[in-house]
Amino acid sequence: MKHLQKQLLLEQIIYAAIWVLIWGTPLVGFLLDDDRPSDGRGLWEEVSATWLLVLPFFLLFLVHNYVLIPRLLLRKYYIRYVVSLVFTVGILFVYLPGYLQALGPHPGFRGHREIREAEHNILYPDGAPAVPPAGAERNLPHSPMGPPFLLIHIIVAILLVGFNLTIRFFLKSLHDDEMLKELEHGRLESELQYLKYQLNPHFFMNTLNNIHALVDIDAEKAKQTIIELSKLMRYMLYEADKNQISLEREIQFLRNYIALMKLRYTDRLDIRTDFPLVVPDVQVPPLLFISLLENAFKHGVSYREDSFIDVRMVQTDDGILFGCRNSRHTCTRDVHHGIGIDNIRKRLRLLYGTNYTFAVTEHEDCYEVLLIIPPL
Repeated sequence: MKHLQKQLLLEQIIYAAIWVLIWGTPLVGFLLDDDRPSDGRGLWEEVSATWLLVLPFFLLFLVHNYVLIPRLLLRKYYIRYVVSLVFTVGILFVYLPGYLQALGPHPGFRGHREIREAEHNILYPDGAPAVPPAGAERNLPHSPMGPPFLLIHIIVAILLVGFNLTIRFFLKSLHDDEMLKELEHGRLESELQYLKYQLNPHFFMNTLNNIHALVDIDAEKAKQTIIELSKLMRYMLYEADKNQISLEREIQFLRNYIALMKLRYTDRLDIRTDFPLVVPDVQVPPLLFISLLENAFKHGVSYREDSFIDVRMVQTDDGILFGCRNSRHTCTRDVHHGIGIDNIRKRLRLLYGTNYTFAVTEHEDCYEVLLIIPPL
């Protein structure tokens, strides 16, 4: 939202800078002109004459940018917008200049005498009736409804409207893109929270099944398992809701989970871990690696055959590398990984876009998972 406010402020600054430049250019030009009038009054008359010519364009911009666009065009009242625009241009470029001239003839309009002379020469090529002399110009009656204006003024007004629409819609597109990004960010946050909540019941369901299996086999191990589970629950309750967490805390969570699994499985399971002795001070998304490790225990362990799980984590130039290898048995060759793998793919895509590496390789006797993510 703050970024959108900055863009709106930038829009007003752009408009202000353009009009300050337009209003200030005549004054600077006349001051730098060597042929300018020597007295201050003459200089002011020349500058004010130019400002009078600019005034209808400035009023058109104000009405168009702050009234017609927001109240009609952006609300899709297209016919009302066109009618109002034509009416505004007519008032400002047909009636207003004549009204100002009727109130008090201004030097800025002196150039229209030459225009009338040119029109007279076209209509009366023989030179009759005679054109009044320059001094008699002031004695001619002026009507507010017959103002001195040029077709070029109308063309410039149309260009001004087009230029205003271009800037307005360009900046509006930037505003809309920023709003879409914020909405998309909110949607991604909601989806990530959903994936976490989907993972938590899935994880606890598997863990409770492990404890249930241990109750009848070894009551002491079941008690120890409950203690280890409480450590995991503390992490899930107080750490997992954060957007990011230290890698050290995530590794400790993996250690606790491995300790919990060792209490359940027999000695025929060989678990090897390779975690860094000095954990780098980086941030990672919580619960990102547990699904991969959980699947290794779920699909890579057999009570009837020797099994192994190798887990390693290192810091590389590309980021944090997590690798997991587990044995592959005949009973699990055709078993697909559960919702954990689907969750991990979705989370990676939502968090990193395409800036990550995730590969699952199936060998004859093992599964191998490689995940490389940039630190947050």
